[in-house]
Amino acid sequence: MKKTTKTILTMILFLCLGGLFGYTVTSSIKGTDRSKKITEVLKDNCNCKEVNQIIYAKGVQFGSNGLSTEKGEYQLVDCKFSSAKKEAQKIQDLLLSKIKGFNKVDLLELEFINGDDSETIIIKNGKIQ
Repeated sequence: MKKTTKTILTMILFLCLGGLFGYTVTSSIKGTDRSKKITEVLKDNCNCKEVNQIIYAKGVQFGSNGLSTEKGEYQLVDCKFSSAKKEAQKIQDLLLSKIKGFNKVDLLELEFINGDDSETIIIKNGKIQ
């Protein structure tokens, strides 16, 4: 009787570990999809010569903007807009509406480069800082 109980508990433990592993792999794959979708939204909706993804990383990171578990950095080069803040607000609204779970991205940095001018806008958890 003790061997049967021990065997059942061992099986339950392995099922739980397998489920956790599957969840982790699935989350990682979905995170990659979010990176591609962000790039697509930026390229399709910004009037820029170039949209470059500098980095998109998942995992615990600590930088000048604090602790994050999912971070993306994008360069938007030679964009046509009246204000970087207004453009960032437009981008934020688009990303929130078109990308499921965008508010789970801890840190998104958008660097607008126009000629010699450069301005960085930071979006944390779907909100402009």
